[in-house]
Order: sequence, then structure tokens, then C-alpha cells
Amino acid sequence: MRILYFSDNCSNHNRRFLEKLISFGHDVCFLNAAQDDLAAENWLPRGVRRVQPKPSIRRDADPTQFAKFLSEFRSLLNEFRPDLVHAGPVQTCGYVAALSGFHPLVLMSWGSDILVHADQNEEWRLATEIALRAADGFFCDCETVREAAQRYVKIPNTQIVQFPWGIKRGSFSPLGPMYPRESANPDSFTFISTRSWERLYDIAVLLNAFHLAYKRNNRMRLLLLGNGSEAGRVRNFIADHELKQVVATPGKIVSTEMPLWFRTADAYVSCARSDGTSVSLLEAMAMGLPAVVTDIPSNREWIAESENGFLAATSSSEEFAEKLVRAATLPPRDLEAISQRNQAIVAERADWDKNFPSLLCLYEHLVSTAALVGA
Repeated sequence: MRILYFSDNCSNHNRRFLEKLISFGHDVCFLNAAQDDLAAENWLPRGVRRVQPKPSIRRDADPTQFAKFLSEFRSLLNEFRPDLVHAGPVQTCGYVAALSGFHPLVLMSWGSDILVHADQNEEWRLATEIALRAADGFFCDCETVREAAQRYVKIPNTQIVQFPWGIKRGSFSPLGPMYPRESANPDSFTFISTRSWERLYDIAVLLNAFHLAYKRNNRMRLLLLGNGSEAGRVRNFIADHELKQVVATPGKIVSTEMPLWFRTADAYVSCARSDGTSVSLLEAMAMGLPAVVTDIPSNREWIAESENGFLAATSSSEEFAEKLVRAATLPPRDLEAISQRNQAIVAERADWDKNFPSLLCLYEHLVSTAALVGA
């Protein structure tokens, strides 16, 4: 099958999709519409062709700006002649693919496109509806996104494939090497955050919550991985509140080293205002960590209060602080029970290798149906 995979970034998420498609023997062309510093040749899985348009489009461009790419996209369709187009996010790459009139089209949601951007104004709402109505198939990572999309367009369940952008079996395990813990306080309790330093992830709320919790329990430490546009605010907060000795900021970590950092931690924390199924959360659960996360529908699909983690109200530093304290004071027996529970949940529901074939089944159904119609 010839697949044109159309997206706007060179993230690890896209790479994993491309790797899987190639591994099943498909002929894959990756079209990256946006400017992306990670678009190095060694990022691309072997066997995948890449097309980088000139000029590129910013990832944060609105649907109208992306629509200007339509002519070039149609030219690529004529050149590559795919059997199927897989496109997302919804209102950008998915919107362009919808305007092209190509079928079959599998539209892929990235979570925030449906949960956050779709309602920001009339332009985005219209692009959302156009893309969803044109889609022959829809892929999403959680029930929250499925329900939100179906409020725009009543997509039949037979045209939807849903599974988390999970993790490769065995890639995240509590067993293995780790970075050494802080020698000055081996009894510390370390929280790890792996989200980008952006407003969507409420890093300011996390820092304030940690500060409040630390004043109640000075065993706490925070491992704040990553970087982002909020970097100045993050560093100023750490300096102003004299937290440099207890908040570590090692920067952006390559994916292969993430398990080592997770093994250094005792619990995971995310204050994201909106999420689909968070791969970071699944990685933490696979490592056996309890999670302190925002009380939003997508997280409730994975975390049950006090059973395998804790839920805190969006943007509430005080409630997050309370849950951080509770997590840090869990007795060892409870921590071990949560560890086993979370590892089992991920193994059962978030196995990337086990779930991916359902997407391929949708591809095959749509291509064979299109062939019958064409005949």
C-alpha cells in the first residue's frame, strides 16, 4: 500500500508511526508541512521518503494559512499517487487534505487540536468540521477526543480507530540503570515532570504547587525535564524562591535516556490543562510510578484517585500541593501496590505493538472499499 503521511512536525510520535508503517512493508512518503529543526535526515526511519515543501509553514499557523499549501499538496498527490492519505492535526494538515478532495483519507487527531483549538474561533470551528466531514476514517487516542470529535460530526464508530499512542513493550521498565539520586539526602522523594515548558502544561502551577508542598515536607525534590517558551519564568521562580538545591533542570532529554531519568524518580506529576492520552503518563505508569495529574476526563481514563495516583483540579496550585504531599507520604506497601497496578494497566491497554494493527485494518478496509467503488 502506498501511504502519504502528512503532518507538521518531526516528533518522536510521528517517527514511531512511520517506523511501524515501514515495518509492515508499506511504501510511505512523509510530508512535513512545517518548519522543524528536528527534520534531520537521520530522524527519518529508513525506507521512508520525505518531502519538505518550500516555503514551510509555521506549526502555529491558522487554517487559512495552511490552505495556501493546497496547490502544492495536490501536485504531490499527482506525483506520488498514494492509495491512502493519513493526515493530522485536524485543522491544519487534515484540513488541507480534506480540501484536496482525495479519498480515502484517515484523519488523525493530536488531542489538543480537538480539545483546545477547535473552539477558539469560527475559522477553526469551520476547519474542524470540514476536515471531519471529509474523513473516511478517524484515529484518536482516547474516549475524550472521540466524544469531542463526534460533537462536531457524527462519525460512525465503524470508521474510528482508538488506541493510545502507547509505548513499545519493554522499552520502559523499572528494572535497569538509573541516574544516581542526590547523595546529600538519600531519603528524598523525587517527582518527575517531562512535559514541555509551555502554558498548556501549566509549569507555573507545578512550580508553585511544589513550593507549597516543599514547605510542608522538605524531603521533596523535583526533576523538571525539558524546556520551552516559559523557560525564563521557570528559572526566575526557582531563583526567587531559593529552590535551586531541590529543583533540577537538566534540559531536554533524548528519548533513549528517558527510562534512566524515570528510574531516578518516585512519582510523576503533570499539571496539563488539556490532554488526550498522555504518552508521558503511560511511560511513568510503565515504570511503576504513581501519578499526580490534572483532574480531566482523559486522565481519568487511566488514573483512579488514591488507587494508582491522584487527581487535582486544573490550575489549582493548592490542590496539586495537597496531592504531592499525599503521594510523598505513601507507605512503602502502598507504593509497591501502585507500582504493580500501573505496570499491569499499561501492559494490558497501552501496548503499541498489540494495538497498532487495528489502524492497519482500517487502512485496508478503506482502500479495498475505494477500489470496489472505483471499479
